[in-house]
Amino acid sequence: FAMLNVLGISESGSVAVGLFAFHLVTLTILAVVCGVVVLRSPEIFQQNMALTAQYDLGKSLFFGFAAAMLGISGFESSANFIEEQQEGVFPKTLRNMWLAVAVFNPLISLISLGLLPLALFAANKEGLLAEMGERAGGPWLSTMVSIDAVLVLSGAVLTSYVGVTGLMRRLTLDRCLPQFLLLENNW
Repeated sequence: FAMLNVLGISESGSVAVGLFAFHLVTLTILAVVCGVVVLRSPEIFQQNMALTAQYDLGKSLFFGFAAAMLGISGFESSANFIEEQQEGVFPKTLRNMWLAVAVFNPLISLISLGLLPLALFAANKEGLLAEMGERAGGPWLSTMVSIDAVLVLSGAVLTSYVGVTGLMRRLTLDRCLPQFLLLENNW
């Protein structure tokens, strides 16, 4: 990913679009397969809803919202690309990310309540989506979700390189850092 950053923003952008597309396809497949299983057998959902009724709704919504915010990445790094984008592209980028988050986060949260007993949530906190894929679709879906997770986290590393480079450049242009940092190599 450091090498992609050295090659330039357009190559990094192409990789980011590919990662994003694969992520959306994976989440769609996971949501459809898990949704079908939950609709066919809603017993676990009913049991989980009976258990959650004993908790305060406002507090539960607050904690659920806070946990969901931890799972959103990309927004903080999108601004790093703004200087390299054409006019009007940045608002579209933010709109598309918000749309994906607004659809997938609540949908997958709801489906998880219908697929896994609440006791399994804490036991599978590192691989909850992979566990959902395993239960609903089998090993192939669990593997696909795991590969997607690795790629998404790798994409976060890529955007962090872009972000640090952009920050250093901006600080150097503002004369907060030495001017030799503006020098570019042949690549």
